[in-house]
Amino acid sequence: MKPQNIEARRSGRGQRRAERAAKAEAEKKEREEILEVGPEGLSVRDLADKLAINEAEVIKTLFLKGVACSVTQTLDRDLVVMVAEAFETEVLFEEEKKVEDDARKVDEFQSEEDLEFLEARPPVATIMGHVDHGKTSLLDYIRQTRVAKGEAGGITQAIGAYQVEVDMGEEDPRKLTFLDTPGHEAFSAMRARGARVTDVAIVICAADDGVKPQTVEAIRHAQAAEVPIIVAINKIDKEGANVERVKQMLSEQGLLPEEWGGETPMIPVSAHTGQGVPELLENLSLVAEVCELKANPCRPAAGTVIEAFLDKARGPTATMLVQAGTLRVGDAVLAGSMHGRVRALLGDTGEPIEEAGPSTPVQILGLNDVPTAGTTFEVCESDAVARQRASEAAIEEREGRLAEQAGGGSKVTLANLKEDWNSDEGEPAKLNIILKADTSGSVEAIKASLGSLPQTKVVLRFLLAQPGEIMQSDIDLADASGGVVFGFNVSLPEAVIGHATQRGVEVRSYSVIYDLIDEVTSAMEGLLVPVTEKELVGEAEVRAVFGSGSTKIAGCFVNEGKLKKGVMVEVTRGAKTVFEGEISSLRRIKDIVKEVERGLECGLQVSGFNEWKDGDNITAYEMVEKVQTLDGVVEPPKEDDVLA
Repeated sequence: MKPQNIEARRSGRGQRRAERAAKAEAEKKEREEILEVGPEGLSVRDLADKLAINEAEVIKTLFLKGVACSVTQTLDRDLVVMVAEAFETEVLFEEEKKVEDDARKVDEFQSEEDLEFLEARPPVATIMGHVDHGKTSLLDYIRQTRVAKGEAGGITQAIGAYQVEVDMGEEDPRKLTFLDTPGHEAFSAMRARGARVTDVAIVICAADDGVKPQTVEAIRHAQAAEVPIIVAINKIDKEGANVERVKQMLSEQGLLPEEWGGETPMIPVSAHTGQGVPELLENLSLVAEVCELKANPCRPAAGTVIEAFLDKARGPTATMLVQAGTLRVGDAVLAGSMHGRVRALLGDTGEPIEEAGPSTPVQILGLNDVPTAGTTFEVCESDAVARQRASEAAIEEREGRLAEQAGGGSKVTLANLKEDWNSDEGEPAKLNIILKADTSGSVEAIKASLGSLPQTKVVLRFLLAQPGEIMQSDIDLADASGGVVFGFNVSLPEAVIGHATQRGVEVRSYSVIYDLIDEVTSAMEGLLVPVTEKELVGEAEVRAVFGSGSTKIAGCFVNEGKLKKGVMVEVTRGAKTVFEGEISSLRRIKDIVKEVERGLECGLQVSGFNEWKDGDNITAYEMVEKVQTLDGVVEPPKEDDVLA
């Protein structure tokens, strides 16, 4: 080979090495000087990424400090600090997220390019309040429908979105958009989502019931979203209604009525008779005028997914609120990790429409799967762009799900480690759950409610949680994992029931959310091993010792409780326990008895013990088996602790 060729090859190798080194240097991440860590902590992977090190370095650092973990687990704040200090990085703790933080507006859906094309749009009013205060009934009266009659348990369990035309005495009827949110405590995320997309919050408070926990939460959500509040004091036609008392209670929450010199309209109404409803709509219209609500209808549509579900006949169906632009049939839509071309648009009454402008709630068909409620959507230039961006979002979501499942839903904490070091029970029990619900919002609410249950003893692990009917594949997954299938507002086909029976898989279906939560709580407690505890029976003092040899009898006086034949006793002398055993004989005067009550004298013998001395103290106890609860309290056994 010629010398010049050898030199050329050497030069080429050197150049390629230099290029690879330059590329590696360019791709090398810089370590963050200050880490911000929330109450939820950080996963091992995220921590390694922020510290610009390999995941193995994080695991090694913790292992050398006596903490074992895997790459998929989440570390609490204390362990994050432990690792960060090893790499000379400062950690700042973020404040714990409050319930009203979810209601803060994060998307304005308006840019500088939109300013010259702005047009007036209908107001979006979200109806919020405590369960059974008449939110849906009031909206039914306005819409002249009867939605409330068909709700399970008489409570709203999903967000409803409607647009109505109201005659305000003007030339043309005025359009108003309403969002009806659930009032049950489990649906906090839905109420926050409603507040986040609204222009005006209508807080419903029953005149005969007053301010309740979800009333207060609704007020906090509206205040966090920084939107005007109108209070409708409902059920004024009921016995016991006291409007002035309700106003006083609301003033304690920072809402002062206009007639008291405040800024909050408070309208007494009746959803049954319609009394006060015109005044309520008039106030809503006035507040909307003051806000000067505008949007650009000419741009590509964008907005928020209010609710989503899987329809047997039509496929993935999403209720969306268009907040900017105009959504049309044929548009390429992106919603989180879901995408598709709009095949059909349906209005709130189910009629097909060709387009939907700002402030219009609409159902769309054509997405490839059911999107997550609360996700923002937008129209993309083409199917290819929507598909690519959805694919990138899907990868991130998948990594999050895998990390959650691999970690069993638990988190590595110093407190957990301390418990493990001090006990022989090993890891907490796991309850594998397959959850199917009618809508994406229901899945979200159920997961949030179950996630708030104590999980130090039993960890919930969601193998699958999505909207749609229960299918045979769900039964197969539960069978393979030893899980339980829970359905919420979904049908249970006979074929699926038969398949579940054949496989021995437990399937439960519910129409009211708190029934589901109660049953899951019982199932979790059913996995706990009963504990055996000492239960005090009585206390006595030895005042004389009779007999000799192996037949010594302790003459006692019962100070507390009672002594019973066959119970265990602890004999103490001073601060020292000298014997534990069972009462084999108990006499009262000369009679053999089964028990001796407080304040009486008796003679007793204990199996295997004969070294009695005057002044010995006797503590009698029974070993009682008790059922554990999730919060650590032990209770007497129940018949239905485990799912039957």
